[in-house]
Amino acid sequence: MNQIRNIFILLTVLLVGCLSVFFSSCDSCGEDERKPRVKKVRRVRRMEYRRQPDGTIDTTLIVEDDTLSFTLDSICIVATRELSDSDSIEISDKRFAMRHFVELKKVIPDLIEEIRYQTDHNFVGKPIDGYVDPVALLTKEASDALKTVADELRPKGYRLKIFDAYRPDDAVQFFRRWVGDMEDQKMKNEFYPDIDKRILFKEGYISSRSKHCHGSTVDITLCEKEGEELDMGGHFDYFSPISHSDHTESLTSKQLANRQLLRETMERHGFVIAKSEWWHFALKDEPYPDISFNFPVMTFERMKKELEKEQKAGKKDAKKVKKAEKKAQKQEKKNAKKTKSLSK
Repeated sequence: MNQIRNIFILLTVLLVGCLSVFFSSCDSCGEDERKPRVKKVRRVRRMEYRRQPDGTIDTTLIVEDDTLSFTLDSICIVATRELSDSDSIEISDKRFAMRHFVELKKVIPDLIEEIRYQTDHNFVGKPIDGYVDPVALLTKEASDALKTVADELRPKGYRLKIFDAYRPDDAVQFFRRWVGDMEDQKMKNEFYPDIDKRILFKEGYISSRSKHCHGSTVDITLCEKEGEELDMGGHFDYFSPISHSDHTESLTSKQLANRQLLRETMERHGFVIAKSEWWHFALKDEPYPDISFNFPVMTFERMKKELEKEQKAGKKDAKKVKKAEKKAQKQEKKNAKKTKSLSK
């Protein structure tokens, strides 16, 4: 039921007044709209939506034996389907991203961004679906926590370098298709020389439902002030047991110390490390643990421009629909008059 609870947390952010009336079990949301508290919710049976020409979304939420209908102007539920307790909800709206995510570089000015999946230097060998700009996006909660990490390490002479942060679900689906293409192994020597590509999911190096899609997970390492990476005994996305977070064999004391410094600092500020990757950290108390976001990785400036274009296109479509409706109405009147005259 934890997944269902988070559906209502998200909807409450956008429809505080409406949902507080409909669900008698909801607490008052308070001043912080980003973290409404919900004591109990009823089981969601189905969510249906229909996007209108003006860009709004007519939505019907079926909860147990009740039905709630409302209109949204920003959030888009990607698919209409039956929901089970294990389902996640996918959100693709740019407006939501601009309200609840941040560009990490603006929070941590000395951050080094090397967004590999926006380039061809990754285990696939080409840019990945969903990565438009080389920018790291993260939820406000995770970015605040990561800032405390950077603030602690800076006086010690270290900077953070980030390879990936929020990852759209489109990228995860891209990886799934790539794993199934056994002919495409051009980056094997650099990233997975000793492992069969077909078991990358099974071994946990790639996830079919990535925590990156929740917006509070980072792939990260440490650098000297000048930007040189610390030696971690293996590079980012090197799919091998040597990359496991508990691996100690074959690593030098310096490499172990570097990994320990990164891990202990991240854990002190609320992050949890992945077992299979020393560079992968997820915020323990992530705000959206059951929501897979799917807006593209791009600067907010570009998002704003695209939203303006979409809004203009929506208004044009609405005008076209109204024009077509008027034309149809006129034609119906003509047909009615013609039928009436023939009957005489």
